[in-house]
Amino acid sequence: RLLNQGMIQGSSRFVYRVNYYAREVTFPIRNYAESKTVFISKKYYDEYEDSGYHEKLIEKLDDIFGINKDQLGEDKNSYVLNVSPIEYDQIKISPIHVDVNIVDGVELDIEAFRKWRGGEYTNAEFILEDGKYICGTEVEKMSKSKFNTVNPNDLVDKYGADTFRMYEMFLGPVEMSKPWDTKGIEGVHRFLRKLWRLFFDEIKGQIWTTASPLSDRRGVGGEAPTDAELKSLHKTIKKIEEDTERFSFNTAVSTFMICVNELTDLKCHKKEILEPLLILLAPYAPHIAEELYAELRKSLSFGEGKGEVSFAEATILNSTFPKWNEKYIKETSKAYPVAINGKTRTELTLALDTTQQQVEELILKNEVVIKWLEGKQPKKIIYVKNKMINVVV
Repeated sequence: RLLNQGMIQGSSRFVYRVNYYAREVTFPIRNYAESKTVFISKKYYDEYEDSGYHEKLIEKLDDIFGINKDQLGEDKNSYVLNVSPIEYDQIKISPIHVDVNIVDGVELDIEAFRKWRGGEYTNAEFILEDGKYICGTEVEKMSKSKFNTVNPNDLVDKYGADTFRMYEMFLGPVEMSKPWDTKGIEGVHRFLRKLWRLFFDEIKGQIWTTASPLSDRRGVGGEAPTDAELKSLHKTIKKIEEDTERFSFNTAVSTFMICVNELTDLKCHKKEILEPLLILLAPYAPHIAEELYAELRKSLSFGEGKGEVSFAEATILNSTFPKWNEKYIKETSKAYPVAINGKTRTELTLALDTTQQQVEELILKNEVVIKWLEGKQPKKIIYVKNKMINVVV
């Protein structure tokens, strides 16, 4: 079938410039005719737009322009910002597109902004919120005129091609239009670094799964994979296979992240688990997958006298796509919330075939339940299979 890829939209950033009518005004202290470029942070723009007038904003602008109303004598209310009070409605705040590459998320790099466009805003003044200039945002079509374009080469140089590739897939359904946000790419980059640490002991600077002849297929110590590790892997194989076939790349990337988190928590560094995971990942992040696969092959003992591994054996491209096994995925237990008089107090993990009698025995031995019973005997223990347990006192 024909699948049309959605447009990657730009996430524009805005700064807010204060526009006013500057004119010569003679103060008792000095002649003031200076005009300054002032930008206000998003918070003040929103407040000003809502009310049309914002006293704190005006005070901050007064400070920038060096106007001391207490020194203006009887006419101290006559001139503020070189604009008379009746002209306050003529102060306008204009949103201006700013280059997204000098904005970190929504925080403007003020020094980079001063140098932007040939130093046009070198002497600009900024009214900040909490010490930062926060920009406005809007999703628009990517366009040079809106300064919201992103150079892929810059991102590849900074994060690597695999990160850039996976983040594009992670943005959303492939056929839908979606906004690009460079800030979000860091999450995918952290995921790939976490994946790398499953293979590499960064302290010792060597691969975790360095295999001796006795532990050739299993990794450190020749330990067999646990049920939890096998469940995480085979659940991932099944989901990635289904998602890839229906072009649901964003959910596939999410599945990889979940799997890596689970294996990290399990402290799994076993080749029988990690090698199939790499093969799954290869179409999504080919460079890191090939690199780690090559390291795995180097670390294996192929028997004495075999010599170096050939390219055909070493490249992940010639690997067989892994198959999932139902027996590792099938649930054998379930976590049940345990409520006492309708209020959840603890959780109990039970085998799926647990009987009412077995539930009652386990409940009466549970320390948390005993504490909440306060020495009383329960009137009834309600066990709703696959849902919950309620103890009525």
